[in-house]
Amino acid sequence: MPIMYAILVLDTLILGILVIFISIFDKWGRRVHYLGKLWSRMNMFFSGVRVRVDGLEKFDRKKSYIVMPNHQSLYDVWALIGYIPLQLRWVMKKELRKVPLFGFACARMGHIYVDRGDSQRAKKSLEVSHNLLKNNLSVVFFPEGTRSPDGKLLPFKKGGFVIAIETKIPILPITINGSRYILPKGSMRCIPGTIHITIHDPVSVEGFTYENKEKLMDIVKNKIEQSLEFSQM
Repeated sequence: MPIMYAILVLDTLILGILVIFISIFDKWGRRVHYLGKLWSRMNMFFSGVRVRVDGLEKFDRKKSYIVMPNHQSLYDVWALIGYIPLQLRWVMKKELRKVPLFGFACARMGHIYVDRGDSQRAKKSLEVSHNLLKNNLSVVFFPEGTRSPDGKLLPFKKGGFVIAIETKIPILPITINGSRYILPKGSMRCIPGTIHITIHDPVSVEGFTYENKEKLMDIVKNKIEQSLEFSQM
């Protein structure tokens, strides 16, 4: 286990430096995104984690989406970056910005930091996602806001749904299974295993407004929930 963590730190350091350098010439982070994919797949490999993806035919790889997966483990991020063929940008809590090198590299890749404790700053940060979506990039929101300890969906937060309604960008629901057994919330012990990603049909936001956003939230939640598994694969 210590060797695995040493490898994760080393590859993050090396690729983080490369990201920072290349991003100087890469306005929207399209090229450094592929370094992120390499980083994610390397970390999966060294952790002994396999990823199975169903539903890649459900979406158009040339379009933008607001991607909404459930959240069970830190490995969800690597699984999505490494195996979903979209230019993904993340909405991340501002505390991650303080992580040496990693935080700055993520900012250079175009990921969005949000201050959840300051509604005005949070709103301003989320406005950045509008520009990303208009430039054929996709933005990832974990609608639960945090990791579920038992796999059951937590209450959804409205932020991503409001952005979807404002931009008229479809939502791409995704169900992730297996990751909570690999690295459970609150644990630092990584257990090799399989992560299963199920991609659902995109959900159009046409006809939805701020007033009836709860209906949209229910539709997305039901799609994610229908493929949840509660036994270890």
